[in-house]
Amino acid sequence: MAQYANLKDCFQNEHIRLIQDAISNYMKDDPQITETVICSLVCTDDDAKYNAEFDLGVSVKAVGAVETDDLSFIVTVRGNLEQRFRDINIKEVRRVTSNMFPEDNILSQFILPDIPKDKIEVIGNNLYGFCAGKGLFVNYKLHIEKLVSDGMIYFAPLPNNCLGRVILSEADVEIIQNVQTEYGLKPEKFTIRAAHGTILLNYEKYAKEMDGGLRITVAHELVHTLFHDRFLKLLQLLGKEKVDLHSSTEPITFDENMSDIQKALCIAEWQADILAMTLAIPAITVEAAIQEIANDPSTYYTNYGDRMQASVNKFAKVYGVSPYVAKERLRQLGYDFVDGTCLEYEDNGMKILAAPFYFKPGTLKDNETFVIERNSFEKLLLENEEFAKLIEKRYFVYTGYVVCLYDAKYIKPAVNNGQIAYELTDHAREHADECLIKFKYKILVNSDYIYPYEFKSYLNKIPDYNEVVPESFELCKEDHGLHLSIIEMINKYNDELNELSSDKLSTFANTLIYHMRGKRIDDKELVKRTRLKPAAISKILSGETKKPDLRNVMTICIALELSLAESYDMFMKKPIKHNIMDDTLQNRAYRFIIENQFFNIDECNSILRYFNQDELPYHKGQ
Repeated sequence: MAQYANLKDCFQNEHIRLIQDAISNYMKDDPQITETVICSLVCTDDDAKYNAEFDLGVSVKAVGAVETDDLSFIVTVRGNLEQRFRDINIKEVRRVTSNMFPEDNILSQFILPDIPKDKIEVIGNNLYGFCAGKGLFVNYKLHIEKLVSDGMIYFAPLPNNCLGRVILSEADVEIIQNVQTEYGLKPEKFTIRAAHGTILLNYEKYAKEMDGGLRITVAHELVHTLFHDRFLKLLQLLGKEKVDLHSSTEPITFDENMSDIQKALCIAEWQADILAMTLAIPAITVEAAIQEIANDPSTYYTNYGDRMQASVNKFAKVYGVSPYVAKERLRQLGYDFVDGTCLEYEDNGMKILAAPFYFKPGTLKDNETFVIERNSFEKLLLENEEFAKLIEKRYFVYTGYVVCLYDAKYIKPAVNNGQIAYELTDHAREHADECLIKFKYKILVNSDYIYPYEFKSYLNKIPDYNEVVPESFELCKEDHGLHLSIIEMINKYNDELNELSSDKLSTFANTLIYHMRGKRIDDKELVKRTRLKPAAISKILSGETKKPDLRNVMTICIALELSLAESYDMFMKKPIKHNIMDDTLQNRAYRFIIENQFFNIDECNSILRYFNQDELPYHKGQ
């Protein structure tokens, strides 16, 4: 059988005589047609099963007609795909100008359905209604067991990068089934005659490893069989008997340099990816499932971040999918709270499960997130001088997955194997919109047929190289979730530093009193926090102590939870005038504590012991 690049080429080669005769009859004066070219093709009606109607934009050259120039027509043809258009007939011929030709596109060339973005959920709900009517759902889950028992699904030895495949035309295929032996169930290979539309699933991934993506892959293949039936028949008509549609571990990449059929296959796979989510987790069922979970005591945790993550995990079990799939689907449906759940990232080759966090629902728009993976974070540092300044000055710190305000209320540092790791405090995990920077991201999409609807997946695992990473991140300056805008925050810190350098705050005693007033701490509270003697604190505040010991200066900085700049400033005040940047072992230890904002004296002492330095507080001589 001849192979054609698209349906237009098929009509040009298989049915051009019929089209030419219809045009001759329309012109009546029997001109001699010398050339007939189909310039465009649009599917105008595709009713139940395989009947389809097309408008063809046809250019004709003829002699003997009134005009000797090119003639233009729209020819409407109708035929049945299953019969390979052997029944094709001409419905209408119209004389037009060439600028009236129907617009050619890949969807029409391959009878692929159009999926407007605002209709995705409607189409998904309709698919669910059809499948539920066939008994393919049990409770909220796709009924995999029924699909297997009905012979619609088999497990097969597919390549590692192929999750599932739908058979295009009847063929012999190899499958794997468990056979009962005297030693128990044992997988064995068989060859069966598979009908058109049979679904094969990767045995290693789904029958052996029981991967949580099973139902998404099954839904993906069901979309092909239910939604792309005409497309599958058209591929056979075009002579593409060996082409398979399959769910892959590799991301869909659309390239304008592809052949028409490659583009069509790419679009079909994208459509199956999109609709698989809506079929496996139908929007019409989600609200009821969420209400059930809300009343489930097993999801109750004191911290709202933990509670939201428990809810996502429960939601995943209800639908029989992985937590990452559940999270992605909920995000698609506008439940932005999932942005703070089910997070993992890699640091120095180690997989880290990040603590979940919570914020007020409705905080994030579709293209916004609190989560930023390391590569995007480092790229933003290079591209955005303002953002780099925030990090350099330690106004904010990066925790490996979010950027948080550097304040003891929100951040707690920890030492793991000699390395500093920043963690969100319990308060930060319940009030993320108070302390986390919000980012706006952009996806590069180079096709009119592909919408960035599915790209929420990058929020699942960080990094996951099988998922699409946003092309760019930028700060949401106007509304990023913090009480102050970033510009205001920088100005606020700069104003405070300018005030610290004023003449009235030139001494250690005056500056200490300034900080105590700002933090509403009295003498007794300072004694309690520093563990220094009341007499020693009194002498320091009055200026009687000629030159406070560096260890006590350090103790006071820790007790008052001073910022990096404020702490360095304290060491430079009169009469101390100590440059903490000088390279001594004591200075290294102090800088390590200050720069990483340790505000617990016991933790600081463990670090000082590591540097072989005296512990805090220092009482001798005060």
